[in-house]
Amino acid sequence: MTVCMFPGQGAQRLGMGEDVFARFPDRLREADDILGYSLADLCREGPLEKLSQTQFTQPALYVVNALKYLHYREEAGTDPDYLLGHSVSEYVALFASGVLDFVSGLRLVQKRGALMAEAREGGMAAVLGLEGSAIEDLLKSEGITDIYAANFNTPKQIVVSGRRQAVHEAEDLFLKAGASHYKVLPVSGAFHTPIMEEARAEFAGFIEGFEFAAQSVPVISNVTARPHVDGEIARRMIEQITAPVRWSESLRYLMAKGVAFADTVEIGPDGPPVVRPMFKRTELEAGPLDAAELAAEEAAAAEKVAPAPEMPAPEMPEPQPPEPQPPEPQPQKMNGASHPLGRVTMESLGSRAFCDAFGLRYPYASGSMYQGIASTGIVIRMAKAGLLGFFGAAGLPISETRAAIREIRAAIPQGASFGVNFIAHLNRPHLEDELTDLLIEEGVSIVEAAAFMEVTPALARYRAKGLERVNGTIRANNRVIAKVSRPDVAAQFLAPAPDHVIDKLLAARTISSDEAEMLRAVPMADAICVEADSGGHTDQGMPFALIPPTVKLRDETEKRFPDFGPLFVGAAGGIGTPEAAAAVFVLGADFIVTGSINQCTAEAGTSDAVKDMLEGINVYDTTYAPSGEMFELGSKVQVLKKGVFFPARAEKLVSLYRQHESLDEIEPKLRRQIEERYFGRSLDEVFADVAKVYSPSEIERAERSPKHRMSLVFKRYYRDTTDWALKGEMSRKVDFQIHCGPAQGAFNQWVAGTDLESWRNRHADTIGLQLLDETADLLNRRLSALVR
Repeated sequence: MTVCMFPGQGAQRLGMGEDVFARFPDRLREADDILGYSLADLCREGPLEKLSQTQFTQPALYVVNALKYLHYREEAGTDPDYLLGHSVSEYVALFASGVLDFVSGLRLVQKRGALMAEAREGGMAAVLGLEGSAIEDLLKSEGITDIYAANFNTPKQIVVSGRRQAVHEAEDLFLKAGASHYKVLPVSGAFHTPIMEEARAEFAGFIEGFEFAAQSVPVISNVTARPHVDGEIARRMIEQITAPVRWSESLRYLMAKGVAFADTVEIGPDGPPVVRPMFKRTELEAGPLDAAELAAEEAAAAEKVAPAPEMPAPEMPEPQPPEPQPPEPQPQKMNGASHPLGRVTMESLGSRAFCDAFGLRYPYASGSMYQGIASTGIVIRMAKAGLLGFFGAAGLPISETRAAIREIRAAIPQGASFGVNFIAHLNRPHLEDELTDLLIEEGVSIVEAAAFMEVTPALARYRAKGLERVNGTIRANNRVIAKVSRPDVAAQFLAPAPDHVIDKLLAARTISSDEAEMLRAVPMADAICVEADSGGHTDQGMPFALIPPTVKLRDETEKRFPDFGPLFVGAAGGIGTPEAAAAVFVLGADFIVTGSINQCTAEAGTSDAVKDMLEGINVYDTTYAPSGEMFELGSKVQVLKKGVFFPARAEKLVSLYRQHESLDEIEPKLRRQIEERYFGRSLDEVFADVAKVYSPSEIERAERSPKHRMSLVFKRYYRDTTDWALKGEMSRKVDFQIHCGPAQGAFNQWVAGTDLESWRNRHADTIGLQLLDETADLLNRRLSALVR
């Protein structure tokens, strides 16, 4: 089965149609004669502002989509089983079905576009996260009569249309009602609403001069979301100007007829797909129409139109009792069907207590990717959406982290939550002290403690400075979410700070005796985030093995500290799909943290080159490489392997380090290769650069120890490869070090064919909300299947 669908207004772009204009020159000449200008020039040269004006957009899309279909039909050799077009492109579907000839379709679209372009003082806005019925109920309950639901693109992606001022003023109303996004669109008309009545009336007079033939292929009507009825098509196309586009219901109808996502073909301007992703979204958000109800509807319609046969009046027989009828088949209950466990919603996922404790709307966080990859832009968007974002402070100067904290706080609503990465520095504890000073000065109340094998004085001091006594209990205002991948490390954070650490802080007079007393009486962390196999530093753990014992530890800790309050267990690592999120929630996670997938978003603080590379990877395109910070200890990081030499070159440097006691021992030819291919300069020059950034004591040690000198030089490669990736230095692309886990590949497969396929459309907050939404839907379907 094949369904061809055509995108409508909004799909236009400069350069569209070049291939088919050359292939069908006669059709193009016909179009130019009707329109009175060169359509090829408009599509090729624009300007885009003109091409985007309704009176030009609609004819251009009609011609391009129609010619694209002719090309498709030549190559496919067979007709599709169904056709449908979004709004203006319904005329393309009618052309493809033989209802209208090419010229007639274009004349109708030209008139339609001109009439719609005359509309003024109208506006439209895209609303995400609310179902159509909820929008209609909201408008009714608020007494709003000048805004209408106009385009039902997917069950939770609706476009509203109405008076311009009303549309602009309604944003807060929709967001407070639960919409995740509300975006006003750059149009001047209240399209597909009763406000367009004047245009509809004039178009009705114009359309009378055109003939509509019978369909050769069923075309789904935007107005009814069912196949057009021959003889009624003209009337429906008149209605279409003032009626909403029931696109998602049209797709659900096709699903009920057995159409799958793989059966759909989008035919339109080259570029990212527009309407085909709506099929996938609708499939996930609602699924097909009820099969039994649809069958009954079609039977009633057939009975209504069937002519009554002429027959002589029969003799009246004796009344007979009705024959027993078999019970009607009951449709399978999916997508929100009731089951003994109740309906799962985004709000019911994880722990509501966690959300309350951390001031969040949903139990979801974006992790703190180092060197600002987890950027201020990501954190700000997360905070505005009621999600928790951690700024990636690791590897950044204190001044940059301070500026980032202030930028975030100035941009987010008062009281909104955000956090900062607090990474362990085994060999440079002064960096932890500097960060602690900054966090206390700036009043940062949430940190993600990462890479700790034990509680350090700096982290304990941060915890102590936020403790206070309230009504006989101790409250922690500086909250710690400890990211761990071993239960024994989790146990340390679920216990008070070690005595020797507290004694050291007391001796240094960096905490008071009262703070020390409170520090001995509470756990070091408010939450444990169990990190399974992930991008960057990883112990390659499995959530199925790690989460259950950690949950047990948490439960035991809560019994030891009954007055402290609830403690929480979250999950991170490998989460890039609803299936993965559902699995860890079922295991008992109170919240989830995503990492790799946020690196490939518009706001991520890395280069476009890195994002382009990550957008195309699969689950098998990552590998393990030595860690630049701790390669001497055998520490590993998970990185991208597709298209780069970094993993192999990093392993080579570690091998050389283990085999030699100094740089001078390396065979001269191999040393030259390392200098030319890895560093682009001599190893002596590399050491001179290293000497500028390390402390004098570190350099003195390197002068005394050739082995340590070699270590510092090789570590520079790891630093450079990260910098080259962050800056997008394409001359060094093969050396890019990109920390990434297989979750990125799984995410790419999940969003394939949707508007999130391009990283330019990806945002950490929208990913988070969509992931939670579809996780809830998935759990409902799985639970329904289990209890059926």
